[in-house]
Amino acid sequence: MVGKTLKFEDGAVQFRQRLITSILSHRSILIRNIRSDDVIQPGLHEHEASFLRLLDRMTNGTIVEINAT
Repeated sequence: MVGKTLKFEDGAVQFRQRLITSILSHRSILIRNIRSDDVIQPGLHEHEASFLRLLDRMTNGTIVEINAT
């Protein structure tokens, strides 16, 4: 199953664990609707964006794409 994208529609639930699973299994990941129902702070929090930047620097060949909320 290597190469198949992991897709999650429920946003930030278990965010870090899903990213680590993606890296360890060599599968791409698509996470949607991160706090989409939160009117005050939708999307990624700063610590989550920092974690993504850390993973990007620590891994070879990682492509991080974050769409605007």
